[in-house]
Amino acid sequence: MSTLHLHRPAEARAPQTPPGAPSPWWWLAGAVALFFTVPFLGTDVLGLQPDLYYLLYFTVAVTWFAAFATTYRSQLRDLWPLNWQWSLAVGALAGAAVAAIVFGSAATGHPDGWRWWFEIGWRGVVYGVVDALTLFVFPAAIAFLLMHGDRAGARRKIGYAGLVLGLSLLVSTSYHLGYPEYRDSDLRSPLMGTVMADSAAVLTGNPVGALVTHPAAHVSAVVHQEQGGPTQMLPPKVTGDYPSHGSQDAAAVLALVWLACAAGGITVLVRRARRRVT
Repeated sequence: MSTLHLHRPAEARAPQTPPGAPSPWWWLAGAVALFFTVPFLGTDVLGLQPDLYYLLYFTVAVTWFAAFATTYRSQLRDLWPLNWQWSLAVGALAGAAVAAIVFGSAATGHPDGWRWWFEIGWRGVVYGVVDALTLFVFPAAIAFLLMHGDRAGARRKIGYAGLVLGLSLLVSTSYHLGYPEYRDSDLRSPLMGTVMADSAAVLTGNPVGALVTHPAAHVSAVVHQEQGGPTQMLPPKVTGDYPSHGSQDAAAVLALVWLACAAGGITVLVRRARRRVT
């Protein structure tokens, strides 16, 4: 008597690269080059006033990430909802740990009035979010693509975690070497911060927790150590010989315009996404 065996067809994996799009490896190589070049040109070559430099960096970084996420929106759609509550919880715990480290160190002075609140929002929240997208969320998304979104089983989960850390450390190292103060000292502090910010992706598979961890670190640095303290958490470091070309007041006005444009762009994207769903 023969037995009929029914075999379930293997689940088809989403293609790693959309037709006509660069492979994830090219996106990674481009990010490594780009996010060294932007701080190098903005601070080392042009010597921009920090808030003006942040305008340049934020614009390039957000545009790059938006182009990447749009190109791979189908391949990444399973990443963003994956364990997102746990990712945010881990990110909050890591952010609290980083904040405790910052507030446990020596405090520095800060400006008074509106300028301090502006710096909390601009150098704290916005800078922290943009850094998180660039240094942690983007590399984790690349790792997800390279593994075809397959984290099934302990071995692949460990492999994904290791790949996230490796790619994130690569991008973070290149980025920080774009600032002169890091080329003249060791990178232990920013790379330790990278590992802490990657904890959400490593433990849950989802990197969105970094959007809590890193802004918490930046806001703590602005509140407790305006210039980033001895670990330079808010580059570029403004010293007596730093040119700081440009007006800080003009930079604040341009920053508000940038934020209004960014808010408008996000609103349009959200509305379009809702229309696709409905």
